[in-house]
Amino acid sequence: MAVNTEVTAADIARIAGVGRAAVSNWRRRHPDFPAPVGGPPNSPTFALADVEAWLAANGRAAGTSASPSRRHGRWRLAHAMAALLPPLSRGTVLDPACGDGLMLVAAADRFGPRVRYVGRGADPAQVEPAKAALIEAGASHVDLDTGVPGPGQADTEAVISATPSEDAPTEGMVWEHGQPGRNDQPLGWAQVCLSQVKPGGIAVVAVPFAMAVRASGRRIRAELLRAGVLTHVIGLPERAAPAGPWQIWLLTRPTGRPRYMLRMVDLTDRDPDDLPADNQAWAAVFSDPTRTRDVPSIELLDEDVFLAPAAHIAVEPRDVTSEYDDLRDLYIASVRRLPDVAPAMRRGASKLSLDLFVTIGDLIRTGAVTLVDRAAGRPGDVLVPAVAGGFDAVVLDEDPSPQEPPAGSVLRCDPATLDPYFLAGFLRSETNRRVAAGTMGGTFRLDVRRARVPRMRLSEQRRYGEAFRRLMAFGRAADEVATAASAATRTAIDGLTSGTFAPEQP
Repeated sequence: MAVNTEVTAADIARIAGVGRAAVSNWRRRHPDFPAPVGGPPNSPTFALADVEAWLAANGRAAGTSASPSRRHGRWRLAHAMAALLPPLSRGTVLDPACGDGLMLVAAADRFGPRVRYVGRGADPAQVEPAKAALIEAGASHVDLDTGVPGPGQADTEAVISATPSEDAPTEGMVWEHGQPGRNDQPLGWAQVCLSQVKPGGIAVVAVPFAMAVRASGRRIRAELLRAGVLTHVIGLPERAAPAGPWQIWLLTRPTGRPRYMLRMVDLTDRDPDDLPADNQAWAAVFSDPTRTRDVPSIELLDEDVFLAPAAHIAVEPRDVTSEYDDLRDLYIASVRRLPDVAPAMRRGASKLSLDLFVTIGDLIRTGAVTLVDRAAGRPGDVLVPAVAGGFDAVVLDEDPSPQEPPAGSVLRCDPATLDPYFLAGFLRSETNRRVAAGTMGGTFRLDVRRARVPRMRLSEQRRYGEAFRRLMAFGRAADEVATAASAATRTAIDGLTSGTFAPEQP
């Protein structure tokens, strides 16, 4: 399947796994949605790289090359949160801002038909797919709509919710623990969720890390602690949530005297794929003193009310001696390899004339270059990452690595016409960065079709291609040296600060 650099609204819907109505809603509701770059008014086209970046940044990339990890990350977070809910045999699980219903689906995976699943604030384009996903997960009682919950209903056994990316309506809300400021809306959302649960009920809420430390929110954090309603703060790995570091907060409406103890849990150094997904996994985390500490609320009620678990849990020092020795050896070996691949350059006889250049678009039209799907890339193809600032093109010499950045384009050369290293090298030129750059709707973008390479005989291309290949190998070797040096430095500092190492005697 060919990959176009421009896509229609229908293409975007297929990429994101949604209906066309959802794309229309995004364009209307989100001012930062990419502006059209072409096409007629009734069927505009958009830059694929800009669309993929927007989908990824907003956690909606269900079909882009970056989407599996993004979607998987949201799925892991939802299941981790559902596993924190009490073992319900009846009652209601509510998400006051269910969006695409993912949180409720995770709850349904756990409870099946035993409870009723209620969602408010659903994405209109996602109501039917969300209902279908809930039924597939085992739910038999489902109530989803696009409205918002009433203030202070307090009739629900459990709430599971992530702070919505947009401010949710809170008309008539009584701010029991303090009205949030403009920059602290997630603290308001935590109160909205708490207001829905009955005495003894629980709200499991994902909030941005800033809510734990921002000075403007300290009064609300203090009130939550004084009331004994905030019982757990769980620090998450940075990539566990759609954007930035987040936390999971557990809030309850006490039935008797509150415990006035906050359970701090630090999972910030875990792999996002290793979040606990069931009761047993969470029990193991809660019993691990290197992960969890119960902190009396009175200890936290200072002038900062700082709710970052890592600041309250002592990490057991580890012996990094052998690790440092291995990294030091790796660095030395990398340095010794570096001079062997640093190519010498001779001065050229003349400048290359722009009159002799041809665009990538022209090469595509003549068949010298073919745009192929990212997943179909093979050795010898030229991978052009979809990042702003330049065409950092690379030639695939093995199966594409999942660690490589997502590609805006994968170019396949006709070997009888075009050398791939020649193409990749000239794509990286400063001239192409400037020629192919443009702005549409205030968004910087690069159009690979406008990039240019010189017309040369294949034998001359191969001479340039070999020089580019050696330069790229040199760059990779230099990167290996820098990576090894950084890792060795970080490990040595860990050893010195933990007492494993000591400074040399003078």
